[in-house]
Amino acid sequence: MSRGRILIIEADEWVTTLVSRFLVGAGYEVDVAASARGGFDRAVASAPDLVLVDVALPDIDGFWVIKRIRSENTRLATTPVLLISQREDHLARLEGLALGSDVFLAAPFRHDEVIAQVEALMGMAQRLRAKRETEQSDGPSTLGRSAIRGDIGQISIATVLTMLEMERRTGRVQVHSRGKQSVTLEVVEGSIVGALRGRAPRPAITLLREIVGWNQGTYAFEPMTIQLDAPRHPIGMLLLEAMRLNDEQNH
Repeated sequence: MSRGRILIIEADEWVTTLVSRFLVGAGYEVDVAASARGGFDRAVASAPDLVLVDVALPDIDGFWVIKRIRSENTRLATTPVLLISQREDHLARLEGLALGSDVFLAAPFRHDEVIAQVEALMGMAQRLRAKRETEQSDGPSTLGRSAIRGDIGQISIATVLTMLEMERRTGRVQVHSRGKQSVTLEVVEGSIVGALRGRAPRPAITLLREIVGWNQGTYAFEPMTIQLDAPRHPIGMLLLEAMRLNDEQNH
């Protein structure tokens, strides 16, 4: 039985063959396209469970594919996107995340890493969709009550926040890591309106710079009404700035 359908948009036949072998061996169905336009058209027609797209494509690039997918008014807009590159590229990583990709992987592609990221992304997307469908079927009396919890080691906090922005969620995100003070982010319709370390308010960008680097810990999102008279900061823009500042600091 298939575990899901994955669309690979990749011009390099060797990479396509390698990654396809990983995914088919793990029980997934695989569809392929060799160009940005052809890949996007295939995504619209087939509604895959995940899109894996290379930065470099012969006609446009992977960033164009991400923008088109995220601008759709269908379920495709919330489909997980795994962006790959045949070399490590910090700028491509930042641009991809800012546009709405969920994970960036650079060659060499390891079987266990590719499968782990695919499973984490698809699991997160399925949980979000199941909760949304349950909320809609239960009616307004239960709308928005379902919490989302998980392990940062399986799916990064940047991915979690990006998906909350895509879903235009409202509520409170709490992030915990052993030996560190917990961080709380207050989100309204996919934008951050408040941030706290423990109980003390802090600039959102400061706390995001900390937690995007955590690779162990847990997160929990609790939908609730947030009534704060504060500016709204789009999550994607804040993540891009946090990663840029961290990258400058590390170099």
